Amino acid sequence: MAVLTSVMAEGIRVPVSFSAHFTQKITTPKKKVIHYSGSVLLNSSGALKWSYRKPTKKEVCSDATRFTIVDHDLEQVSFYELSQALDLTSILKKARHHKANLYVATYRDILYTFALDKRGRIDQIAYRDSLDNVVNIHFQQMHYSSKPNPQAKMRCPYPTSYDIIQG
Repeated sequence: MAVLTSVMAEGIRVPVSFSAHFTQKITTPKKKVIHYSGSVLLNSSGALKWSYRKPTKKEVCSDATRFTIVDHDLEQVSFYELSQALDLTSILKKARHHKANLYVATYRDILYTFALDKRGRIDQIAYRDSLDNVVNIHFQQMHYSSKPNPQAKMRCPYPTSYDIIQG
């Protein structure tokens, strides 16, 4: 098992790449709970792809300069500058040990808490977003790799018939 890391942040290994399944729970200020699930790919270069499967099919991709959201239910594609995106690689690089298996990082005035599994891999991320929603992401079947995910897998393809929104 070869696991090479590109950055070591006081114990958090930031791999060259990872892939995982995830479940995401968002709790609104009015205590409404929304559950999502899907898969995620990350390259330490900043490229990131979230593929949501439930309750809606959507992809969110970032190439480290901008991000793309493909919403299949709405048949639309939105493009935004990275300043509005969750830059997970940068956040991980800022993380510092808090206690036991917990690490914290402040990024763009938001406090992120990471829980690591017994092998030192990211298990959970929790934070309160700019809309005061509490977000908890739990990873399953986490796989760290010494090679980047192929660029073709990091893209968000969409039909040309979808509406385009420039953010």
